[in-house]
Amino acid sequence: MRKVSFDYCGEADVLQIKEVPLPHIRGKNQVLVKTLYSSLNAVDWKYRRGYFRFATRFLSTNLGYDIVGEIVEKSDNLSNYRIGDVVIGLLPTLKGGTHSEYVVLSPEQFVIIPSIDDLRGIAGLPMAGVTAWMALVKKANIKAGQKVLINGGSSGVGHLAIQLAKIYGAEVTSISSGKNEDFCRNIGADYTINYQQRKISSLNDKYDIIFDVVSNSSIKEVKPILNTGGMYVDTNISFTLIRDMLFNSHVKFVYVHPHVEALTELLNYVMDNILKVHVDKVFKFDEIIEAHQYIERSRAVGKVIIEFDK
Repeated sequence: MRKVSFDYCGEADVLQIKEVPLPHIRGKNQVLVKTLYSSLNAVDWKYRRGYFRFATRFLSTNLGYDIVGEIVEKSDNLSNYRIGDVVIGLLPTLKGGTHSEYVVLSPEQFVIIPSIDDLRGIAGLPMAGVTAWMALVKKANIKAGQKVLINGGSSGVGHLAIQLAKIYGAEVTSISSGKNEDFCRNIGADYTINYQQRKISSLNDKYDIIFDVVSNSSIKEVKPILNTGGMYVDTNISFTLIRDMLFNSHVKFVYVHPHVEALTELLNYVMDNILKVHVDKVFKFDEIIEAHQYIERSRAVGKVIIEFDK
């Protein structure tokens, strides 16, 4: 089978598609899935660049975390699954490996997809959607009527967070570039802010939840606009964030990991047509270098999808 890999960190052209042995299921509780679609997340290009390289090298981290695919082999004990079932899944952030033609998954990493027309689109759901769900539902305990500020509303995580917050009954303000304000309003944001014209520290309103998707603020900067008892949730670990979490219980870090409850809830919203993954661009698997170059510019609106040969 073919798999994306790189021998050393650097620009996108370090990526290679190599022929490697087909993985096999071993023992119980495993399925072998033929990849139909995946997506790109910021962590892909960051790992390729060398972010957290000591951990990723030690753990032999691979690229690709989202998968929509078809079960082609399974352990005998998994009677609830059948060959030919189409699944959606998420691999652990420090494991990865869905940018390959076949992937071994365990039941806590995927759910079966009911009949659905747009398999390609929902390939962008797992990591971005679960991140938004964990930030808003688990970390911030979102409630109806709360005021939520999402910094990075047009991003992969951000555009799903806007929709999820609205599903939970919150009032949503989105921060994005001016050209993406209409997009954020169209997917549900009640108010939008152009970061090119206003700094987050200059806002007058107060919010119950501030979800910093793009991780370019801090609790010190947003404290004046955070309600008493409110939550500030960041997506990027740093020494500053660790320090802030040690001294402030209202500062949270969201570390995404496979979560069947979250993925099931999100998939149900998609099936009910109240949550939609916006596809910015689709690249073929053979175009993985171009896909990395594109997403690394951080200008994608929604998700970038990787399509595999059927």
